[in-house]
Amino acid sequence: MRVSSLLNAATALFAASVASQRLTKPPLQQNLDNLKQGFLDNLPAQGASRSGFQAGFIPAGCKNIIQREGYNPADFQVVNVKYNDCNAPWIICYHKNSPVTLDNFIRVFGRVPVHTRQFVRHAVTVPNGGGAYNLGGDLLFYGGSMGNLNVHIHEAAHSLDARAFKDSRLSASQKWLSEYAQDSAVPDPYAQTNQIENVAQNTVITTYQRNVPGGFFGINPNANKIFHQYATVDTEQREAGNLLVKGGSCTSRLTNSEPVPVNGAASRINAAAKPDVALPAELKVIPEIEIDTRESCKAAGLV
Repeated sequence: MRVSSLLNAATALFAASVASQRLTKPPLQQNLDNLKQGFLDNLPAQGASRSGFQAGFIPAGCKNIIQREGYNPADFQVVNVKYNDCNAPWIICYHKNSPVTLDNFIRVFGRVPVHTRQFVRHAVTVPNGGGAYNLGGDLLFYGGSMGNLNVHIHEAAHSLDARAFKDSRLSASQKWLSEYAQDSAVPDPYAQTNQIENVAQNTVITTYQRNVPGGFFGINPNANKIFHQYATVDTEQREAGNLLVKGGSCTSRLTNSEPVPVNGAASRINAAAKPDVALPAELKVIPEIEIDTRESCKAAGLV
């Protein structure tokens, strides 16, 4: 049993190493900016209402990222955002100097198909830099990236890769590597960063293919160069319940992180004063996601 465990651990480490290596296949496009309008035209903004989080408290997940990035938690507006397609609100931590308005950020995030969005726990915005990353299902958006729907889908895709698909972690699986080997390109230069980012960019393309008339294969005549990667993501998302297809309502959610004081230590909290962040009983709890894509973001030159 011990030998088997050691072999499994060694295999997992090797797979993780492979998933983080830079890819050498050429990019199909210079970026995926040509998908933006199709997404806006075909992924509808969900009706949403927001309310303030209890004064003096912030989710521990938000606070962790905020302090990691060198910001002061007191400079963030914490809000509950309830969309029409889910009975449980998302908790958003929005820096007061963010370059995109809170209302606009809420609209953009709400366009992400709900069965993808449900794999996001909290979202955090900061004013400086570019790009975004996923830490345990919490999304951190730098600067103007918070207004880019492509980025929202891409970052949520990391959660799907790590937790939602049957072959999770898909980017480190032999299935993915075998299908990748049959193609002659990757979606764009960002996908060349490593297999983790490649899966995420292919997930953006698959979301486009499944929701926009004509799809990605209708706007790029060379799309067959990434066919096996696209088809693998499409099969995985379909078998998991059509996670990338718009419509429906949430069925599962990640457990919200514990409310902690904006300032001071958690040990000083009066337990009775903490806000209730429990999920409704009808929602299935998604197990914790172990992922941190900050280094991938840095490798791509976005941090």
